[in-house]
Amino acid sequence: MAKIGRNQRCPCGSGRKYKRCCWLRDRAAHVPATPAVSPHGYRLAETDLDRLSNSVVSLVDEGRLDEADAVCEQLRTGYPEVHDWLMRKAMVCEARGETELAIEYCERTIAWMDAHPEKFDPESRDPFRKDIERLRGSLGGAC
Repeated sequence: MAKIGRNQRCPCGSGRKYKRCCWLRDRAAHVPATPAVSPHGYRLAETDLDRLSNSVVSLVDEGRLDEADAVCEQLRTGYPEVHDWLMRKAMVCEARGETELAIEYCERTIAWMDAHPEKFDPESRDPFRKDIERLRGSLGGAC
């Protein structure tokens, strides 16, 4: 059975990355974080990077922002070859009410993707563009 990583195309045929497609639905359906086989018949591979990056989301949801920020720093220093720390830092900044910084980190995430086009589909930037638009709207024209 083939393994599917978070940045591979979703096996459902949507053309999107698994992490941006069925992975969230599978997790919401209480599929264990590392099941032997996904509902699509693929073996899932959750790496240490995945667990660390996803822990930022949980920490933000729990309001543990200092810890989430520390994990962002771990991501930055431990995995400099990926953009996860940038997008997670944007989440932390938004949760802290640091809207301008959240926008900056979203923009830096897009810039990182643009600098590594071989790793990303063009539409993978869309969620960050939407976040920037939403965040700018929350500033009430102050940006």
